[in-house]
Amino acid sequence: MATLHGRNGRIYLAATAAGAAVNIGEATQWQIQTSRDLGDDSAFGDSWHTNVMGLLGWTISAEGHYDTAQVTPFDAATATGAVRLYVYPNQSDTAKYYYGQCWPNLSVTVPLGGVAAFSLSGTGDGQLAAN
Repeated sequence: MATLHGRNGRIYLAATAAGAAVNIGEATQWQIQTSRDLGDDSAFGDSWHTNVMGLLGWTISAEGHYDTAQVTPFDAATATGAVRLYVYPNQSDTAKYYYGQCWPNLSVTVPLGGVAAFSLSGTGDGQLAAN
C-alpha cells in the first residue's frame, strides 16, 4: 500500500440523473464520510453497552475554485433526481475509486479580496461502493 499525495485526486459528477459524469476540473478537495445507525441493545445486568446495526449511509463534500465554464455543480444541485458521483484518490490509478448516487447541494462564495470558490455537500442515495 502506498501513501498518496492529493494532487492527483479527482471528482466526477453528473449534471442530471441520466447524464454522464464529468470531471470537476477546479476541485481542490473532496471528502466521503460513512455512517451507520446503531440501536442500543443493552439490557439489565449488562456491564457494557451493546448495539445492533441498522442502516448504512454516506455523505460527500467537495470544494474548489469557481469556474464560470463549469455548470455541472449547479445543474447537479438543481436536478430532480439523484446524480452519479465518482471520486478518485489518485487519478493515475483508475482501478481504485468510490462511486454512488447522491443529492448534492451547492454553495458559491465570491470574496472581495480572494478567489471565488464553490463547495458541494451531498447525501448519498443508496450504496456507496468501492472499486
